[in-house]
Amino acid sequence: MQLDPTSLIFLNVTNLLAMSLALPLVMGQNLSRGAHDARLSLMVNASAWLALIFAGFWREQWPDWLLSTLAMALLSLCNCLIFRALSHWLGPRPLGRVLWVLVIATPVGYALSFQSYPVRVGWANLLIAAQLLILARATLWPQKEFGRGAWRHLLFGCLAVMAAFTATRGILGAWFTELYPYFRAPTPVNLAALVAANVTLVLGNISILAAWREEVQQQLRTLVITDALTGLLNRSGWAERADKALRHARRHGQPLALLMLDLDHFKNINDTHGHEAGDDALQFFGALLQRCQRAGDVSARLGGEEFCVLLTQAGPEAALAFDRRLRAELAQRTPQARGYHLDFSAGHAQFAPQDTLETLMARADTALYRAKHAGRGHLASADLPD
Repeated sequence: MQLDPTSLIFLNVTNLLAMSLALPLVMGQNLSRGAHDARLSLMVNASAWLALIFAGFWREQWPDWLLSTLAMALLSLCNCLIFRALSHWLGPRPLGRVLWVLVIATPVGYALSFQSYPVRVGWANLLIAAQLLILARATLWPQKEFGRGAWRHLLFGCLAVMAAFTATRGILGAWFTELYPYFRAPTPVNLAALVAANVTLVLGNISILAAWREEVQQQLRTLVITDALTGLLNRSGWAERADKALRHARRHGQPLALLMLDLDHFKNINDTHGHEAGDDALQFFGALLQRCQRAGDVSARLGGEEFCVLLTQAGPEAALAFDRRLRAELAQRTPQARGYHLDFSAGHAQFAPQDTLETLMARADTALYRAKHAGRGHLASADLPD
């Protein structure tokens, strides 16, 4: 079978256009920013290749200069969109500012050096190869909890392969022009690069769809383990996260404190001010818990007006300090302006090596009832005298 660059280019553009039209149907419209940027990058990529095709009808004339410069800008923008998608999915990625410099420099340098084929080809291809290498690095490092699937490795392979071919074309065009005399030259390297572009296009979009699927699964899981009213963990999420924290504390011999919290006279808020005020009180208190806890602490709403906080690497003094801090925040941000008074009782238990989550919660719950029976509005400890 005889391969020619023109057919491969048209095949690549056809694939890009087909995928850019099909993805909105597959993914729908309510997308996260990461999925939206990834899908948009495909449409921008298709536009870039179309510009390159039309530029070929006016070789070395001003429409060629205009369209091929536009193509360089669009290819660079495509890489920028993929980087943004990875940043949304995997967290902040390194070398973002360097990428932006390359994104701007690529079309500008190409336009200014258009009259010199070796300079413009070397400049554009080597800078785009550098962009692809930054993207390849961003797919794997630094690692985050999201992205456990194999899609990151597949996308890394696609980007690394295209970076290698793009850099090779840049080197040939700049220093060995006879081996790459023009964009559609039927040279072995160019043919291999165009075949690779078609293959990596398909595999790269499989990677993006896999990333989007993982994101949707994570969102569904978050809904399952999160209390819809307060944004804290619900009972199911609490059991999973707290049990994991207990195992870690037992393994490393670290102190751990549990506080069971109950809003005092919450029924009066519902009865006097209505259920909307009750929901507002729960949301307000949940936000206070999140504000006061440290990284690594686990807080949850167990149901009704009952909350709990697991303080990692915390002894009895740290538990008492957290209780004081929470009460101070409650006093400072007092909800009286909302028309109701809010206070809470608390029960504290310190983790012991023989404890399970159930026994630790039972001891803290017993202390909580002592606090409520002793007049409410204060903390009682299962491990310290009142």
